[in-house]
Amino acid sequence: MKDIAFDPLSPEALENPGPHYSALRAACPFHRHVSESHDFYVLSDHAEIREKVLADNPVWSFRFGNAAKDSISDVGLKTDPPFHNAFRAALLPGFAPAQLKAYAARIETIANALIDTMLASPDKRGDFCALFAGPLPARMMCIMLGAPEADYPRYKKWADLMQFLIFHDPEPGSYEPILKEVYPHFLGHIEARREMLRAAGVTEPDIAALGTILPDDYMSRILVTKVEDRYMTDEEMLNVCLAFLTGGHETTLSLLANLMWRLLEEPARWERLKAEPNLVVAAIEESLRYDPPVLAHFRTSLAPVEMHGHAVAEHAKLMFSIAGANRDPAVFENPEDFVIDRPLIQARRHLSFGAGVHFCLGAPVARLEARIAFETLLRRLPNLRLDGPSERIPTWMYWGRATLPVAWG
Repeated sequence: MKDIAFDPLSPEALENPGPHYSALRAACPFHRHVSESHDFYVLSDHAEIREKVLADNPVWSFRFGNAAKDSISDVGLKTDPPFHNAFRAALLPGFAPAQLKAYAARIETIANALIDTMLASPDKRGDFCALFAGPLPARMMCIMLGAPEADYPRYKKWADLMQFLIFHDPEPGSYEPILKEVYPHFLGHIEARREMLRAAGVTEPDIAALGTILPDDYMSRILVTKVEDRYMTDEEMLNVCLAFLTGGHETTLSLLANLMWRLLEEPARWERLKAEPNLVVAAIEESLRYDPPVLAHFRTSLAPVEMHGHAVAEHAKLMFSIAGANRDPAVFENPEDFVIDRPLIQARRHLSFGAGVHFCLGAPVARLEARIAFETLLRRLPNLRLDGPSERIPTWMYWGRATLPVAWG
């Protein structure tokens, strides 16, 4: 490790994190960051992250949370193998091809309705995040969970606050006020589904209840799905609901807004995509690589381990730099450039959805939402252009637009 300056909370890093994290990888791919508020290691090498951390490595644990400070849970998705694998397998059928096909129709309907509203605007200008990039994934999250679509503004408010608390070192008890709102809300929806089962006389429900006795959504699915031959506990079901709440729309919002921002900041990119809409998928993957919605994740060591010739103690925090790895020249040609037609076989090597046992369950839905969104936007709002400076979201571990002013008249 080298004694170099690196501060992920510096104004320079917050303003433009990609080059900042890339410079750290080039100078010191394994670095220890110590400040008044933090003490963690940073790993930036793509191959090491993928093969030594994100693979099924028993040293690096997820159950102490995905932040620089512990938030111990060890429940549901926030667990380590082998239980994590069993829990994940129970959720995977909800992302099967038949489900994605059904989601595609809903995504297209929502995207067109949002664009209809934009086209009806008298001045033909507004905030892309508020008008499109935010509502689309938030409404889809409600549909997938089985919550009323009209609840999406409240869910976004909850998600924003919880994401901020995760990464900004809250004092003990900081989560309590919001959890007192969130937990009863979701438990109420789950209890309503239990009542449907009781009314039907079903005491041992299974997947056949979906779409018959129960609505076919995730709050029903987690109620009837078994993990290791038992039904999920309330705590495990709440863990799934929170995963949808914090991961089901915020990162997709950033994907949509980041890609639109890059396309419009150099209008030739938008014009090329209009001329070659077959490049939409490549552009989405390049956006994920170049502007990862989550800049890094954390793991905690369960035993002493040596890395790069240095002894890392038990219970040390390791930040693996997605932003740094996504610009690794050993993997990506011209990594500091946004290349709209980067070959998919190369672009998809990004780590923005993670890898290995904790690969993002929602990745297929995020990709589907982005593809349908941009195909629809290109067709119906071909005159989109920037209409002023944008603002970034405030959390230092996330990278996206809080606002993106655009015009389309």
